[in-house]
Amino acid sequence: MPGTKVILFNAAAVLAAGAALIAVGRSALTSRTTAPCSERYANATRFALTRGGSVVSTEDLQAMLGGKDLGVAENVTVRPMSNATFPAAMTVSLHKGTTAPQDAAAGGMSFPWWPHALHDKPAVCLVYDVLLPGDFDFHRGGTLPGVTGAAEGEGADAFSAPLAWRSDGRAGVTTKVTRSAETQQFVAERESVVLPRGRWVRLEEEVALNAPKKADGVLRVWVDGSLAVDRTNMTYRDAPQVVLSGVAADVFYGAGDGNAAAAAPKDSRISLSPFELRWQ
Repeated sequence: MPGTKVILFNAAAVLAAGAALIAVGRSALTSRTTAPCSERYANATRFALTRGGSVVSTEDLQAMLGGKDLGVAENVTVRPMSNATFPAAMTVSLHKGTTAPQDAAAGGMSFPWWPHALHDKPAVCLVYDVLLPGDFDFHRGGTLPGVTGAAEGEGADAFSAPLAWRSDGRAGVTTKVTRSAETQQFVAERESVVLPRGRWVRLEEEVALNAPKKADGVLRVWVDGSLAVDRTNMTYRDAPQVVLSGVAADVFYGAGDGNAAAAAPKDSRISLSPFELRWQ
């Protein structure tokens, strides 16, 4: 028969293990039920696709971007929306065999949106809706708009957190952080959250900057309110000069690295609502 001390020790171990499991369970529950950032960030600015009640033309859109776009003239159309919560949407053509739009013949689009209202904000919430056709081929994955940041003044340090679709349709983020001319990549997603096809889907991305050189930055993504990414240990920067800058409005097959194997398997398209950036 075991002695009293052994019994007490085993009982304490069981209690400790139980407490640990409860703590993990509570943490997971809290993580999975974190409210979407649009419900917590009260202030907002929007990349408008209408002007004076009329839908902007592709030429208007290019003029707004000041020549910083790729693929907009060739692959983007702006159309009015009568059955959605937003008045207009962009439709981006993705041509068979293309990846990132490095030249006029390629598919997809790429442009920066850097609203001045974001200056000096420690955290931001990007919100937009996306429509993938019912027969959309996820292939080897692709890139969607996401939050970016860069060093103010001189310096090449920067980061980007573009949303992505994976080969199996999962929603995720492929974060790239450049420090001292060296770029590191971080991939994140949750296996159970897949991008639906054939209907509009609400995407939300929350990015909170880390304290310089500390791994305490936040990266979260929601798909129709379901938490698809939840990281609270991100290191976006080493120096305080790296700040939030806005949105990289990228839409194309692949990850922008020129991998021909990830090119569009057929002609397709993706539609997007106006982007909205929110802050507290």
